[in-house]
Amino acid sequence: MKLLNRGVPIICFLLFGVLFSYSQETISGKVQTETSQPISYANILLLKASDSSFVKGAISNENGSFSIENILKGRYVISASMVGFKTTATEEFNFEGTKELTLSPLVLSEGVELDEVIVASKKNLYVQKIDRTVINVASSILSTGSSALEILERSPGVLVDRQNSSIALIGKSGVVVMINGKQSYMPAAAVISLLEGMNAGNIETIELITTPPASFDAEGNAGFINIVLKEHTDAGLNGSYALSFGVGNGTITSDNINLNYRKDKINFFGTYSFLRDSQGQLFEFDRDFIDADDIPIHLYTISDREPIQRNHSIRTGLDYQVSGNTILGLLFWANDNKWTMDATNGSSETEAGMPSSFVELLLLERNQIQHLGFNFNLKHNFKDNKYLSLDVDYLKYDIENPTMYTNRFFDGNNDFLREELTESDKITPIDIKVGKVDYRAHSSDKVKWDVGIKGAFSNFNNDVTVGTFQGANFIEDAELTEISSLKEQILAGYSSIDYKIHEKTSLQLGLRYEHTNSELISDKRGKVVDRSFGELFPTAYISHKVNDTLSFNFSYSRRITRPTFNDMAPFVIFVDPTTFFAGNPAVQPAISNAVKFDVNYQSLIVSTQYSVEDGTISRFQSRFDEMSERLIFGASNLDETKIFSLTLGLPVTLTNWWKIQNNFTYLNTKIGNTLEGTKFKFERNTFNINHTQSFTMAKNLTSEFNINYNSPSIISFTGTAVLEEFYGLNIGIQKKFGERGGTLAFKVNDVLDSMKYTVKTDIPEQNLNTTNTFDFFNRTFLLTYSNSFGNRKLKSARQRGTGSEEERQRMN
Repeated sequence: MKLLNRGVPIICFLLFGVLFSYSQETISGKVQTETSQPISYANILLLKASDSSFVKGAISNENGSFSIENILKGRYVISASMVGFKTTATEEFNFEGTKELTLSPLVLSEGVELDEVIVASKKNLYVQKIDRTVINVASSILSTGSSALEILERSPGVLVDRQNSSIALIGKSGVVVMINGKQSYMPAAAVISLLEGMNAGNIETIELITTPPASFDAEGNAGFINIVLKEHTDAGLNGSYALSFGVGNGTITSDNINLNYRKDKINFFGTYSFLRDSQGQLFEFDRDFIDADDIPIHLYTISDREPIQRNHSIRTGLDYQVSGNTILGLLFWANDNKWTMDATNGSSETEAGMPSSFVELLLLERNQIQHLGFNFNLKHNFKDNKYLSLDVDYLKYDIENPTMYTNRFFDGNNDFLREELTESDKITPIDIKVGKVDYRAHSSDKVKWDVGIKGAFSNFNNDVTVGTFQGANFIEDAELTEISSLKEQILAGYSSIDYKIHEKTSLQLGLRYEHTNSELISDKRGKVVDRSFGELFPTAYISHKVNDTLSFNFSYSRRITRPTFNDMAPFVIFVDPTTFFAGNPAVQPAISNAVKFDVNYQSLIVSTQYSVEDGTISRFQSRFDEMSERLIFGASNLDETKIFSLTLGLPVTLTNWWKIQNNFTYLNTKIGNTLEGTKFKFERNTFNINHTQSFTMAKNLTSEFNINYNSPSIISFTGTAVLEEFYGLNIGIQKKFGERGGTLAFKVNDVLDSMKYTVKTDIPEQNLNTTNTFDFFNRTFLLTYSNSFGNRKLKSARQRGTGSEEERQRMN
């Protein structure tokens, strides 16, 4: 409460004491017809006079007026265009960086517009900015026909754990996933399924934001991954589609279509994606322990899995331009992610080297997540570069996970003993309501303020049932069966200031305050969680540009990682009768502090980061229950995690037809933990190499290959376990058939069939010695055709965030 009492006055002062306006370096003007009538929604381009390269763009409002902000000194040309009019441009002019420059009206005359001149260039695959690394997905051939999840798996510093539905960034697993700046608020399993079903043809960039600004939620020790979807440009109807089919250990298809329609003040847009993946998987679980009679026991389980992943995803929205300064938006999205699996698990046990038993487990599982989301957004732009934005979100989830286990028991001589039918089920409806207000104002030509407030209200009911059948009678497992309910509210406010110290140096300071109330009640244990706490989360960035080729960035941020909804709404998944995955509602939030320093020299990127986290949440920490001889993978808090990272990005252009991208990451990870009163320390040095080469073989014919290597590592979602080294090779070739002919791409994923995750735990003091291997991937041959249609000169649907991003991420 002391922290709360201190924090509320501070944040109130920040929110309400800084709302005043100012102007910046701005170029403004007006577009009109030959009869002086204003032209609304004309395209305005600011170009460098020296080479006509694009600097910034704008759209004229209903009065024909436009303004382009934050312009540096230099010589420029401004062009204006509109369907049905001839494009016009100003004479070359010099901008001195004054407060504001107002140009004479640009006059468009009616007539047939000349054919456009297209200047095409390929963006660098990786670009470093002050607070994030940007991956230009459209620049990679191997992204064609890929899913967003596959692209992340090949991204530097990113590790995806499909089995445990976790994503780690620079060795830390507290990652929040956003789409077009909107937090996903999904369960981790649903996020993995969504990304797996999201075709890369719809993705423009992926942003790895390791030090988020104060306007972002404080959730996530690793930061944010923002997936920016492509938006079609221009008026009328346009769109694109992609069709993919692949064969490996099973078949896979990933298809999508997106549309955009703009007329006058209305813009309607929508996307639909479908995925079906039936590729087989193979898991192995190997563990040794000493039983209560001091007899060494070896247990080996192999799981031959035949899963089918089927995803439907739709996202649609409408923007209405109420006036030249006000826009109203509605956004709706829905996902139906269904994962079913038939698996045969064989588990053999030896005692002191002699076979003692064998269990055959036949598993039939369905994990289905149905999700609806709605967002209302209202944004008003004031004069002098101010704006006010309001977001209201509602999200609903229905989660079901029924599983049937048929256990057939044999003795050491493989003679049949008995058959046992076990059933587990998990039903979890979840409702989330979010409201958010953001305001931006300027107080001078060097200072910009952002303030905002947010409230998120979540509740769920979770019903987990586990038991066995004795004849027709179902006998519940009292230890694993539970009904629980959660009510949680998070109230937040933030303020940030951008200060331009001088032309080459800028500073950004931010402060966010979040207050959390959580209450989780169990039908068996009563009130399991009753938390009420407030925390301050400061951020700081400073950027200095030495010259056009050299710049430095420094940042500091404080973050929180809250238990996921899946941790707080426990589940049970059996591997064999004595090995299973489960949740832990008693897990506490974790707090981290991180500093980061970047050097950008020409196209070379060097980045270092050091973070310390107290109470790190290990989502699948191994725990052996000696009384029941059960091995449980469940969430728990580690004492502390310290991570130092060094990242090097080195693009090389050998010729105009041969380009290379190298990314090297070094991690030093230190984990401290206390288990049953004994303190343990773990340390590991890790190297990651991500190497891509691309070739222009002929006109409209290109190829690419990618190699990804990861040395043995410790990552937070495996806790004290070591992830063994893994590597993969992907190759692809692509042919474009002119402007209207589309693109055909062929690629081979995991050429060497080497992508396997092996996780080892060796803690003799805890009677823990396990080796678990997860083979999710297969050598897959994939053919993809994509094309676009309609008017290719449409104004784009605006990219905007919602207020419910953090809550969706915790839907795990």
